[in-house]
Amino acid sequence: MEKPNNQERIVTVHQMLFEMARGNFNSHIPLSPYDDELETLAILINMVAEEIKESIFHVGYINTHNTQQLNTQTNFVLDADFFINSFSPEIVSFLGYSESDLIDQPMANILTAASVEQLQEVLHGGVSLPAIVRLDFTTKEHLPISVSCSVGKLINCTEIIVSLAIPAPQESYNPMAYENECNKQVKNRKEDAFLIQKLYDYILAHLEEPLPSLKLLSRQFGTNEHKLKDGFRHFFKSSIYQFYNDERLKRAYFMIQHTGIPLKNILVMNGFNNYPNFSKSFKRRFGLSPYELKSNEADFTTLPED
Repeated sequence: MEKPNNQERIVTVHQMLFEMARGNFNSHIPLSPYDDELETLAILINMVAEEIKESIFHVGYINTHNTQQLNTQTNFVLDADFFINSFSPEIVSFLGYSESDLIDQPMANILTAASVEQLQEVLHGGVSLPAIVRLDFTTKEHLPISVSCSVGKLINCTEIIVSLAIPAPQESYNPMAYENECNKQVKNRKEDAFLIQKLYDYILAHLEEPLPSLKLLSRQFGTNEHKLKDGFRHFFKSSIYQFYNDERLKRAYFMIQHTGIPLKNILVMNGFNNYPNFSKSFKRRFGLSPYELKSNEADFTTLPED
């Protein structure tokens, strides 16, 4: 087996811990095939995040990392071979697939390989039903979504019922509505706000990645470049790129000030390609370089006691 790239793995551990510190327990550290202490640490951190989420979200904790706070119960109906016979209509908006994408298709098409094995183990491993299991779904846009599911069967029936609670949309939104509004004088500000909120959430969730072009963003959010650019500036008094870059720098500042994460890791975790560009942007924003801030924090923490 080739030698593991521990530096990249350490970056993912730092990223996970930082997200947990912000109150986001929906992330997971990707596991590797290596059987070492770092892998054990990653598994334990994932377990802690899972336990924290399960213990606090059910007592009224509002997850600020998800703007959709209402839940609705929905179901898949599978045959004995895990092919989808039917499902609740809400699944379409939740995962992005059409009815033809799902009906008579194997559940493996929308689950990770590990989740398929987990589902098989529950149903064929002598586990008492119904059983609660966390399954990792893959949306139409290839985004991972981890959901706690109840797996069971009906009496005198071979079909399998997979029940899950999913976020209930608080507004109905049709991207094509923007095409029809061109001939109208009155704009629906609720739809505008919902669209920009989705873009805002997307940016904050992908600060470690390069920001897509305005053309790609507008295509992804089902609107045009003008609507996306002007709408964002209207609600946040900033351009999309300026907001994205400012949030990256603020998060980097917080990491430097409150954590012991090395600068080279903070650089990667906030989507900067090289230190000179990062340092230049950082100093222009805060008046001192990342290294100067880190040195100041180090000096402060090592002051002798009276």
